[in-house]
Amino acid sequence: MWSDRLSWSGETPLDLPGLNPVAALRFDEGYEGTWRDAVDPTHIWSVPGFGASNHGVTAGPWGSRLGLNLVNPATEKGVLSLPHFAGLWPSSGKLLTGMWVSQSYTMQFNPLMSSRGGSVAPLAYLSSHTNGSLRHQVYSAAGALVLDQYETPSWGEGYTGWMWVGQLVDLDARTSQLAAVHWSGHLAWLSPVRSLSGAPNAACAAPIDIAGLPSSSMWSGGYFDDIVVAHPSPDFVFSEFVERLRLGTWAQGANEAAASKLQVSDAAVIADASHTLTTGAEPVSWTGGREPSRTATAYRSTDGGTSWTSGTLPTSFTGLLRWEIPLNAGDAFTGLELLPPSPTLAAIATQVVPQRGSQTVALSANYTGEVSWTVAVVGLEASVTGSTLTLTAGWAAGEIPVTVTVRDSWGRTATRTFTAVVEPPTWEAPEPARYPRVPIIVGSGTTQVAIIDSLDAVATSEVNGEAFFEFSVPVKHRHAGALVNETQISVAGDLYRIRRVDTARRSRVPVLAVYCEALFYDLAYAGQIDGREFLQTTAGDVIALAVAGTGWTVAAVNVGTRRTYTVKDCSPLELLREVQKQHGGDLLFDNVNKTVSLVVKSGRDVGVAFFYGRGLTESKRVTDTTSLVTRIHARNEEGVTIASVNGGLDYVEDFSFTSEVREATYDFSSGTSPFTMLSMATATLAARCKPAYSYEFTVADLSHETGQNLDRFDIGDTVTVVDDELGIRESQRIVKVEHDIVQPWRSRITLSGKLRELGSESDDTTGALTTGASNRTFDLVPFNLLKNGRFDNAFAHWASSGVEIVDGTGTGDYAVRFEGEGTRWIEQTVQPDNRGEYALSMHTRVTSSGDVPPLRALVTVEYEDGTSETIPVELV
Repeated sequence: MWSDRLSWSGETPLDLPGLNPVAALRFDEGYEGTWRDAVDPTHIWSVPGFGASNHGVTAGPWGSRLGLNLVNPATEKGVLSLPHFAGLWPSSGKLLTGMWVSQSYTMQFNPLMSSRGGSVAPLAYLSSHTNGSLRHQVYSAAGALVLDQYETPSWGEGYTGWMWVGQLVDLDARTSQLAAVHWSGHLAWLSPVRSLSGAPNAACAAPIDIAGLPSSSMWSGGYFDDIVVAHPSPDFVFSEFVERLRLGTWAQGANEAAASKLQVSDAAVIADASHTLTTGAEPVSWTGGREPSRTATAYRSTDGGTSWTSGTLPTSFTGLLRWEIPLNAGDAFTGLELLPPSPTLAAIATQVVPQRGSQTVALSANYTGEVSWTVAVVGLEASVTGSTLTLTAGWAAGEIPVTVTVRDSWGRTATRTFTAVVEPPTWEAPEPARYPRVPIIVGSGTTQVAIIDSLDAVATSEVNGEAFFEFSVPVKHRHAGALVNETQISVAGDLYRIRRVDTARRSRVPVLAVYCEALFYDLAYAGQIDGREFLQTTAGDVIALAVAGTGWTVAAVNVGTRRTYTVKDCSPLELLREVQKQHGGDLLFDNVNKTVSLVVKSGRDVGVAFFYGRGLTESKRVTDTTSLVTRIHARNEEGVTIASVNGGLDYVEDFSFTSEVREATYDFSSGTSPFTMLSMATATLAARCKPAYSYEFTVADLSHETGQNLDRFDIGDTVTVVDDELGIRESQRIVKVEHDIVQPWRSRITLSGKLRELGSESDDTTGALTTGASNRTFDLVPFNLLKNGRFDNAFAHWASSGVEIVDGTGTGDYAVRFEGEGTRWIEQTVQPDNRGEYALSMHTRVTSSGDVPPLRALVTVEYEDGTSETIPVELV
């Protein structure tokens, strides 16, 4: 609808169905005095003597208009003529002649459209009388009148404003009818259908003249535009055509205001500059709601156009409708549809999906016609059948955002985002094994032997680290012959393999010292895994890859992090270690059942406590100031400092621990703002202006005396140690334990000084904080944790959906562009340092002049103690 020239500018389109024009003129091209015909450019319209005064082409309501005989038609004698050509006049059927005219009635008879200018018999003649009435005449082949009839439009005689006047002659039915459209009043009129008294001239070969009948010394004065000569089809309805002309009187696509901004053709309206197109009206009727297919302001009328109301379209309506449509330079307008209401999608509640299970969700949506569904989610498989959403979880865990979009056949969408909580199977820390005085079982099956009298025996294990067992027996021990390399050893319900047997004297006594590794070390020799890059992968997927074909299986994974990283050719055990390093959590091996788990936090917290003099025999607290600084200078690569936002000082300082000045310089990346540098330098100083602490204790395993499980402990457990004399009272996790089986009171534990570690140090880490000292400064590095942040290497290190790399105009040569409908995103997971504050900095630019969708950053911080925090940052 609103898809042709009548709706855009009020001009008669040449491709109007059923009209079949044979000649037309709009004065929009050509040179003064002659114009190429709009239907066939080989035909030329002309005004002889056009250079005379009071003739000219000027701007009007429909683009250019022709002015003729504007002062004294009797002396100016201007006439627009088109020579006869084969097909100009019909031999049967219908003939329509019409044009827009604003005349002055300066002569008694004012010719408008005439076929009487040649030496041959005419066919039709349309004119007006000096009183303003209209006159239509039809001639026979002999040149005799078969109709001469005056008609008065419904608005009366003498109207001098713009008026479309037209004559329809039906050669077969032998009738003629006049019509007129009042432009400013938006009125239409049809005369009665007049019967001819004889046959009309079916072989007319005369030219057509506008505004002049020189043979009778009659000329019209005024303006003329949008002239058309047509042979309408048999089903052409004159009254409907005239009503279309009337409805087009509200169109303003070619008037003076739009002349230099809009190009109107039969195909489209093209905007050369920003402008609001005002369309003509069309009759419409609907129930159930409608909305435009593009941005537009609606005006509706229920009284034929006498009054108009703007605003949101009502649910039901019958009447006229027209539009104001904003166009920007370069826009093309070809029409507007009245669409049923846009689809809606009800809010979706948080869904719980079992890990490696599925969940169905009934979607509540309203829409018309066929629709398609899309689901944007990372970490789940999702599909929509009918109106049912099915979510299938792999090894992901935790909260995962899911965006569901329904799109109708017109491209309109409704979107809802909800949270899917993937719940791994419940994992509970097992009861710690009983280590004191347990036998050492050597071998397996029927060849097992038990050693209960070893000289010493210590089982050592670390969180995400080593797990080994060492013991010794006299060389002449009765079971010494069973201690052969690669033999399986069972201690306290766990399995090991003998890797090394040393024979030596200890205090002159020959002793066999046996070193055993936990059974999971066999995974170091279980084949090779080819190097590859993992993109936003889950820990469970990589663990499953690592143990495939080894005889080991995956038991539990409740770490929900997704990471992007690259591994080289490696063994299964190396890959498992890398998974823990990248995804966090605690890597657990069940050597008996040959399963691997990665859990957010291992161990228990059941109130195990050690007090000096009662279970606690040795305490050590290490206070470390090797990385202590009290003053940090901040600057970026351009040499900009923080002085402008820090009271004139280019440094921050904190002497709460020591008054000694210990300086460091914080070198930021190019373009970092002073405010960002100040914030990050302050956060770094807060972590480094005081010492770091760690603790080691010798404790007694009392479970061999009490027999209570409550007194057992193992790695990962949270315990409390108290030594009032040293001022130590700590409740922290055990990160390393040495269970002394022979002398349980000499067991040793190491406690973690950090319950929430966000990162770990590696040997190749390079800091941005320079101190001049030899100690490393990994945990002082705040910038830049993102890899390939300026997209110099395309999407390397980034996961993405619906975006593209483009030339950059900000801090680098490249940028990423978000364009189109639906959710677009980029994502990267980084291993941060251990500061408490971080800054997110980016350069954004909006290039669209239309609706700009929201742009935001979601920063999800995941802690190794199982908690997480998502921070939304609205950007646009």
